[in-house]
Amino acid sequence: MKSLYQRAGLALLCGAIFAGCGGGGGSLALSGTITGLSKPDLVLTNTKNGELLPITSGQVSFVFTKLVAPDEVFDVQISKQPTGAKCSPVGTTNTGKASVYTAYSVQISCVTNPYTLGGTVTGLDTKGLVLTNGSDTVSILPPAVAGASVKFTFPNMVADGSPYGVTILTQPKDTSKVCTLSNNVGNMPAGDYNGVTVTCQ
Repeated sequence: MKSLYQRAGLALLCGAIFAGCGGGGGSLALSGTITGLSKPDLVLTNTKNGELLPITSGQVSFVFTKLVAPDEVFDVQISKQPTGAKCSPVGTTNTGKASVYTAYSVQISCVTNPYTLGGTVTGLDTKGLVLTNGSDTVSILPPAVAGASVKFTFPNMVADGSPYGVTILTQPKDTSKVCTLSNNVGNMPAGDYNGVTVTCQ
């Protein structure tokens, strides 16, 4: 019997604490987790009560300030996508009726926008030139028309803001020409980047 009174007192205490955490007239904190967020400006919203919740870059969890009541319907959506990335709810974890379990189960997954990395080769007249960006490689064939430039792109895309560093893995074969690079190191802009220059002479 004593434990029953203790549990009742604890429940009242918890309710009082939760009630002081924010508006909404409820007793449950609507919260969740975020994965993959490395960009700023994400804003979440609980469409059922209109609360907007700004999220900072790198944040891995969140708690809405307006408490929700047991059995209150919630619907967490992306009000504003982060700059250079896209976020979305995982499955149906963002909607439902609040309970001691569901109010803590919202999951948001984010992916940074990927873009193509490439450039132009001039002066290439034979096979064998291979460029690399980390573990990603691309082989460059000479142009069909002698003296023409050759465009190239790496097979794998690079995330917005991520560093890239293009190097020459192998020089072209059977030629006295040596290829050099320029504009080959930097951070990926918010769009495709085709400014890497390879000059063979």
